[in-house]
Amino acid sequence: MARLLSFGAAVVLTVAVVTSGCSDTNRTAGRFCAELQAQLPSLTTPPATSGDVEDLVRRFEKLNRMTPLAIEEEWQIVTDLVALASDVIPSDPASRQELADAAYKAERPAREMTEWVEATCGFLMPDVIGIEGNR
Repeated sequence: MARLLSFGAAVVLTVAVVTSGCSDTNRTAGRFCAELQAQLPSLTTPPATSGDVEDLVRRFEKLNRMTPLAIEEEWQIVTDLVALASDVIPSDPASRQELADAAYKAERPAREMTEWVEATCGFLMPDVIGIEGNR
C-alpha cells in the first residue's frame, strides 16, 4: 500500500512539473497579437543599414519567444529565413541560392502564419523578404 501511495505521489508530482513547464503565459494569442501589431512598422520598413538588418532579426527573434504554439513552427521558419537573409553574401551565387531555396520552402508556412494572424489578430501580416504571405 505504501509503495502504491509513493508511486501515486510520484505521478502527481511529475504531472505538476510537466504541466507547469508547459503553461507558458508569455505565449498567449492576445499578447502576441498586441506585440506584433506594435512591431509591424519596424517589420515592414526595408532595412537601410546593417544595423537595421540586425534590429529586424532581433525583432523577429523577440516575437519568436512569445509566438503561440498554434504558429510556433511557422514563425520559427520565417524567423530563420530573416536571419539567413541577414547573412547572405550578395556576390556569392551559392549564398543567394541558399536564401532562394529557404524562401521557397518558407512560402507555405508564411501563408499559414499570415492566415492565422488575420483570423486571430484581426489585421494583415505583411510580406516578409519577398515571401508571399498575403493571398
